[in-house]
Amino acid sequence: MENNTCFIAKIGNFQPIEGADKIESASILLNDVPITRVVIGKGEHNEGDLVVYFDSNLCLSDEFILYIDKQHKDYGKENFTSVSRYLARGNRIKTVKLKGTISDGLVISPEKFENLLDSKTKKLFDEGFSFNDLGDMHVCHKYVAPVKQQPTTGSKKDKKKRKLISRVIKENFKFHCDTAQLAKNLFRISPNTVASISRKIHGTSGICSKTKVLKKLKWYEKVLKKIGINIVDFCYDYLYASRTVIKNDLLNGTGFYSVNVWQHAGEKHFLGKLHNGETVYFEIVGYLPDTQTFIQKPFDYGCLPGEYKIAVYRITLTSDDGTVSEYSWNAMKERCKELDVPTVEEFYYGKLGDMYKDIACDENWNVNFLQRLQNEFLEGDCPLCRNKVPEEGIVLRPDSLYIEPFKLKSKRFILKESELKEKEDFVDIEDGVDIERAKSEDLNC
Repeated sequence: MENNTCFIAKIGNFQPIEGADKIESASILLNDVPITRVVIGKGEHNEGDLVVYFDSNLCLSDEFILYIDKQHKDYGKENFTSVSRYLARGNRIKTVKLKGTISDGLVISPEKFENLLDSKTKKLFDEGFSFNDLGDMHVCHKYVAPVKQQPTTGSKKDKKKRKLISRVIKENFKFHCDTAQLAKNLFRISPNTVASISRKIHGTSGICSKTKVLKKLKWYEKVLKKIGINIVDFCYDYLYASRTVIKNDLLNGTGFYSVNVWQHAGEKHFLGKLHNGETVYFEIVGYLPDTQTFIQKPFDYGCLPGEYKIAVYRITLTSDDGTVSEYSWNAMKERCKELDVPTVEEFYYGKLGDMYKDIACDENWNVNFLQRLQNEFLEGDCPLCRNKVPEEGIVLRPDSLYIEPFKLKSKRFILKESELKEKEDFVDIEDGVDIERAKSEDLNC
């Protein structure tokens, strides 16, 4: 199942809410695994009913809102509940707390989609089916916080950056892929899976790579190459990036922030130290250097104003032909010792079945394992922060040839994040649209 889509799931495990007569809490179940909980109208659904679930990472299209509200109205005023009341600015689905119960997302009955389904889609429209569009209608997409951007200046540094990006070989530089949700992917792990479990921290993703790029050829080299003489037309150069955008040589005031924290961190910790083809992925937390501006307000992670920290979570090695090799978890830790940089905090490494030996290795192991992780690592305050903020969650990374990490976030963090997004001055350094993205659009994760 892809990230950032709505999907069909079952609803069940209904629980009353103290002091509430018209609402109740229910689990969203995917293959009998509880994904999250939502607050619904009492009696709206029965145990095991199928619903279309939208999480708080999504926003709805204007077209779909009008369509679904009309569907509700057509059923009669007594059954009408506008989806609009579940939405924040930008049609973002809110995470809310009602009568002390956190509700993460929105559910809609599948029959409301009947008019959007063709014969082929009707056959697929069952538990586990995920989508962003139905027919000609765009339904939902990932919410991206609005960002105030300043145009590039046309300066020498801007021109230099554009030239650098034009030299990047897309097979040799990879952004980091989105992390899938663990609850949706429990079938991918077993008691025999060797994996790390680490703390998930809330900052901005940084990338530093000593990457194969096209060489700036001299005029006579261009002539020799044109007449068929073999010329070495590549070299290795350092690239600095966020999760989605190359950040080399951004001028103050031309990027997301007035300070290019990605290049600042990359040069400080990795410049002159990486092997050819080596790429380091890390999280940056705290404050922008020499400022009082949070990287992610109000998550300080023990930093004072003007300070930031990094924590590495992934290293790869890319060959000349673009083949990517993942460092194992232990190899990554050893390489970080050589580089003298910290990794994300490790809670556990080994066979997952050995982590909680009292959990029976039967058909219910996955669900019980997930529940134990939630009980142990989620919903508390973050011990690394001076400000009282919720722990974000954990990342489970199986040790395999191809990295496939899975995240598990706390409900308190999701609620806090949703509340912050409601503020007019909110910006998200992680998800904000960056005008520089257009210059690296063809670079894939």
